[in-house]
Amino acid sequence: MRLLLVLLCALIFNSCNDKKSLPKHITAYTLFNDTLKVTVKSLGAELSSIRFNDNEYLWQGDKAFWKEQSPILFPIVGKLKDDEFIHKAKAYKMKFHGFARTQEFKVINATKKSITLELKNNEVTKQQYPFQFQLQISYTIKNNTLNIGYKVINTSNKDTLYFSIGAHPGLLYPKSTSQTHNDFSLVFDRSELPKSLDKKGGLFNGETTQYFQEEGVLKLTDTTFNKGALVFNPNPFSYVSLIHNPSGKPYLKVSFDGFPYLGIWSARDKNAPFLCIEPWYGIADYHNHDKILKNKSGIQHLNPKEIFYSSYQISVLN
Repeated sequence: MRLLLVLLCALIFNSCNDKKSLPKHITAYTLFNDTLKVTVKSLGAELSSIRFNDNEYLWQGDKAFWKEQSPILFPIVGKLKDDEFIHKAKAYKMKFHGFARTQEFKVINATKKSITLELKNNEVTKQQYPFQFQLQISYTIKNNTLNIGYKVINTSNKDTLYFSIGAHPGLLYPKSTSQTHNDFSLVFDRSELPKSLDKKGGLFNGETTQYFQEEGVLKLTDTTFNKGALVFNPNPFSYVSLIHNPSGKPYLKVSFDGFPYLGIWSARDKNAPFLCIEPWYGIADYHNHDKILKNKSGIQHLNPKEIFYSSYQISVLN
């Protein structure tokens, strides 16, 4: 216990040197090794910095494009029909992407290279989500890779837990480039041509669009995100590399083996200098959904006392 407190104090001290100021109730924790320096906020257990050689690789948030950085999507991903779901004949209101990103997490374990933060059901969550749960988010750095782990525990003795969870990291284009979508491509691990699900009003309408012009390669353009996020269901890929087209250099790699859904998003503005690569265990509702939570597309379920594990990785390549 004494060692843990010492490590936590060290983490908090390191975070005080970050340039970005935070509200007093939010604490930032910094992890580091010889390669990476990673910062995580207590609010939402949100990743807020990935630095290598004094270069920032994570979007730093800007209301002109997108104010967030890497929110945890829980217990839903995307939008609910009419912003509500039904469970046991009762309707509950919940906003886009759920509530985890607005909740304060508690640190339960920490070293200089890893940290685990936890959120438990409380009076605020019960008003919009009538389930008992523990959500643990872990960050671990090794060499040039950051591992982000998800652990969901059904703490109920009798009720099934229904949930979705997903990632939303904003990856910053390198400052040495013009930082426009046109300069970048996504190269995936498999030669596939999946179609993206079309949405209207944030809900899927049953139609699809083809954005791939080459198997396994998604060339970004100024208009790629005019209709919002690209969503692939099912997700046929396990990892993707962000490539700078003029130089041919790989910049970042995101690995997400086992995630059934994948979102790719950036702001509609062609000058938005970031890209979100989003592995998910869940998706938004369809227009014809009956709103019953257990019938929701992509919903996960845990029997009493069961545990869900998953993780994805971000690797700095250049």
